[in-house]
Amino acid sequence: MPAMRIWRTGALLLVAAGVCAGQNIPSVKTKALDDSQVVLPKAGSRQVLILILGFSHKGGEVCGVWNKKVAADYGEDAGVLYYGVPVLQDAPSFVRPMIVHGMKKGATAKELAHMAPVYADEDVWKKLVGYSASDDAYLLVSDASGKVVWQGHGAYTDGMFAELKKAVEGLREKERQ
Repeated sequence: MPAMRIWRTGALLLVAAGVCAGQNIPSVKTKALDDSQVVLPKAGSRQVLILILGFSHKGGEVCGVWNKKVAADYGEDAGVLYYGVPVLQDAPSFVRPMIVHGMKKGATAKELAHMAPVYADEDVWKKLVGYSASDDAYLLVSDASGKVVWQGHGAYTDGMFAELKKAVEGLREKERQ
């Protein structure tokens, strides 16, 4: 009986991991927290794209752990572009500047350049990532055209980070062929 539960749980995780594989990220035109322009997908780019999305304050804290780990491994890698993407559409417009100010506080210039809040298409993002919990981080790996090849969500784990890295390396290998 326990083996059957484990199999069903594993099958559900595999289905959830494929929720958005093959779909494209929505077009994004926003400013990073360092005021640089962010346009995604980036026309003519050959970079692998990693997006770390958060939909709540607590989710943003979880995203922060992921952002630091991704930055540590890919921060100097010209073949990978990554952004933390706080989705702020549902935040009242008068509160948004305070939220952004809070995100900027204590962040380095390099971190600010990789934080790109979005203020629209929340329903599209939620559908794309298979949204289920406001306090989770949602991760996407896509090719340069924005086609999603991997997604995950939740708190940081070494296992999920290994899956993310495998997806990044798979895209790089495909690009080399």
